[in-house]
Amino acid sequence: MALLAMHAVPDPQHVTADIAEIREVTPELAIWRIRLCGASISFAPGQYVAIGLPIGERLVERPYSICSAPDEPELEFFIELVEDGLLTPRLFQMHAGEQVYVRRSAKGRFFLEKSTEDHLMVASVTGVAPFVSILRDLARRQDTRRHVLLLHSASSPTELGYAPELAALARSQEWFEYVPTISRPWLAPEWEGERGRAEDVVRKHADRGAFRPGSATVYCCGNPQMIRNVQGVMERAGFALSEIRKENYWVG
Repeated sequence: MALLAMHAVPDPQHVTADIAEIREVTPELAIWRIRLCGASISFAPGQYVAIGLPIGERLVERPYSICSAPDEPELEFFIELVEDGLLTPRLFQMHAGEQVYVRRSAKGRFFLEKSTEDHLMVASVTGVAPFVSILRDLARRQDTRRHVLLLHSASSPTELGYAPELAALARSQEWFEYVPTISRPWLAPEWEGERGRAEDVVRKHADRGAFRPGSATVYCCGNPQMIRNVQGVMERAGFALSEIRKENYWVG
């Protein structure tokens, strides 16, 4: 189907946005930066907004967690291509300078728990997005009271789209540790980092980092199966459900 011309927003709930940059991470993963046209969106680190395109006679939208911190001039997203999806195949055909629709209201309650100082974050591939926003915001505010460990899992190192930024942040901030892990090390024989799925190694790093029930919060974002498995591991470690926050990513 041909895309409809985007000469005006479809309703007051949306705003148009120019694509400022698309950086390919792999053929199936890309980091997007968009610039809202004559509008702004207020959001808290960890929230998401819906991005849409007119396809046929209707506007097709999907939610994407925001990677940028609230004080950045552009919105940033980490987007995965879904081969049989309705929206992402169109998005991956687009280029800088073209436009998309964005809902004016950010949603979600995947926030940093302010009552605890120890935070164990677990992400699979694009599930790292809300954590990038949270970490950028913490670094900008110089909130050094925190103890944060981010465990980021992927099949291969090429899928760890924010690894350079997060590794640099870990080197510069004593309160933050970044642990990337890959589940298919045979695809990268040169890899010297952690190996295994997130659920395979999360208990090891939780114990090593002294993340304890009653004093720490666990956050899981990404593949629903990973989240279920990590939740099970952490519950067996003594964490209550109220101490485990989840953000499922469903493809579309």
